Amino acid sequence: MVSRVREKKVTIDLVENPIPIRYEEVPQYTKEDYEERIRNVYNFSDERGYSHVIVYGDREHFSNVHYLTGIDPRFEEVLLILEKGKTPKFILGNECYAYANKIDFDIETILYNSFSLVGQPDYDTKTLLDIFKDAGINENSKIGLVGWKYYDRSKHTLENSILDVPNYIVETLCQIVKRENIDNATDIFIDNDYGLRNTLTAKEIINHELNGTKAGRNVYNVIKNLKEGMTEIEASGFLNIDGEPACVYPMVNFGETNTSYGIASPTYHKKLKLGDSICIGMAYRGSLVHKAGVYINKPEDLTEEQRKIRKDFYHTYFASIVAYYENFKIGNTCGDIYDKVDRVLGDGEPGGIKKFGIALNPGHLIHTDEWPNTPFNKDSKTVIRSGMGVQCDYTATHEDPYLTVHVEDGFVVADEKLRKEIKELSPSCYERIKARQKFMREVLNIDLPEEVLPLSDLPGVCFPYMADVSTVLCMD
Repeated sequence: MVSRVREKKVTIDLVENPIPIRYEEVPQYTKEDYEERIRNVYNFSDERGYSHVIVYGDREHFSNVHYLTGIDPRFEEVLLILEKGKTPKFILGNECYAYANKIDFDIETILYNSFSLVGQPDYDTKTLLDIFKDAGINENSKIGLVGWKYYDRSKHTLENSILDVPNYIVETLCQIVKRENIDNATDIFIDNDYGLRNTLTAKEIINHELNGTKAGRNVYNVIKNLKEGMTEIEASGFLNIDGEPACVYPMVNFGETNTSYGIASPTYHKKLKLGDSICIGMAYRGSLVHKAGVYINKPEDLTEEQRKIRKDFYHTYFASIVAYYENFKIGNTCGDIYDKVDRVLGDGEPGGIKKFGIALNPGHLIHTDEWPNTPFNKDSKTVIRSGMGVQCDYTATHEDPYLTVHVEDGFVVADEKLRKEIKELSPSCYERIKARQKFMREVLNIDLPEEVLPLSDLPGVCFPYMADVSTVLCMD
């Protein structure tokens, strides 16, 4: 497979002549959408015997509560208390209390001053204990408490369910409920197989595609405008970031040291020079685009040691990306994808992921948070299904001589029914998706399954010379 990889001169029309974004086609989430999501939580409550599900959120860990309410906490903590048959109760600090007025379904908002920033006015609100009691929590209650992660009990020495919300909230609950009656219920939202946020609707896909479109075009704009002597912070200006909320910090890094950090923000003083490794990436909610390689025009711009390994390193990595996409079919397992990548990188044998210095999984799921979970592990039984939102995401690194490469793009899996819904809701979104599929099939020569819908305008694009955006890797 690696022998079929070659370089190709192209104009990437997806970004050079982009299909316009039509914001008026982007669907809004309705009262009915949020009510359905909350009903789905109640289904889990019934199965598990929870009297209440309490969902925690803060600025960093916003996705679960945002999914249920449309509110992403700004500056403050929040708690959403759900009890079947009762009006949801939303506990908020000063600033989120006003922000929550945008909610248009039936919900009771409760001001709790301690969730506000330090030093803000205290309006003599109730204690958290009294709020919990008013919500019907008593000594017989069983609580499903949602933070942002759940944990493998075998890796810990704690007796009870491991909780990751702030300790004072747990301690307050324990003044009413026995500790053993409080479960970590975060899997309701992020489990690889049944997590509510890990199977996307057409509305979610269209919103994520909008963000992937903008992220991909912005990343390309940086790469295209790089010049020797430019600092990282100067280059980051070409990201053209608008007011759309981001889900990761922008990454613009030059040189072996800075690119080795992986997730660093751009610095003021590091200047680009020919032969530098570079990483360029950003993400709005629902789709991340990141490209890493080396800033050269031709192989001769590298050291002799780098030239010896460059072709095999980059071509083998790209062949694994091709295998990733070509095998991403409904009914295959995520373990199959892991195995394909591992073997292509390993020249037909297992162990290629380790050989190529890949420290994390070959990909993960994505929602409004960048990494809710990943099923891409050896022997994973998670079945590829319609509605999956995926990041093809794994960085390869050769330590000595140093080279790095990363081709990260988002896509969703959609059966015929879901594709039809997307097309009906947003024709321009579907037009961009079809154009990307055509590019991957006809320019990159990737045998892309019909159910794979690319979300960025640089889908599968690997630049072997990142000072030359007219050259990409493709298959024969």
